[in-house]
Amino acid sequence: AINGRRPEALKMSVDMQMLKEYVEWDSGSLNRSDSTVLLHVTHSNLKARMFELRLDRHMTVETVKEKLRSHTGTGSAFMHLTLLDGDGQVAADMSNDELMLGYFSPMDGWTIHVTDLDPHSLSAGGALEDVSLVQKYQISEDDYLKREGNFRRWKEEKQAADPSWSFAEIKQ
Repeated sequence: AINGRRPEALKMSVDMQMLKEYVEWDSGSLNRSDSTVLLHVTHSNLKARMFELRLDRHMTVETVKEKLRSHTGTGSAFMHLTLLDGDGQVAADMSNDELMLGYFSPMDGWTIHVTDLDPHSLSAGGALEDVSLVQKYQISEDDYLKREGNFRRWKEEKQAADPSWSFAEIKQ
């Protein structure tokens, strides 16, 4: 034992230190200009939350809306943006499309909440997130049995060739 610790414990801590250094290593990819801000985005109709979108403080609100359109599916003409601070409190109403984002003094980690004003929005009612709303392909029993190479036919052929055959053999 070294310093009251087993050699395996020392090796583990060295490995953990190496892992920590690897994770925290600054590759330079996080470098960004002073005018860049990392903002989260929420949407009135979506459960998903978008984390740390890089936006430039020199972008107009209209340009921010155009960027968010590709993330949310809401057209910029139907967006109302609200800037929320780190505690989720309203910091600004971003209703003037001509103002720059920097006018509102956003900080990293703040949130832009998108309210979708489109009465015919695709995102309303969970249409963009709820897969249970998607109509699934269905085939009738007769049409399935007419298909060549279907699963049931394959299973019957396997059991006809070897009555003791089972799926347990496949797993091994």
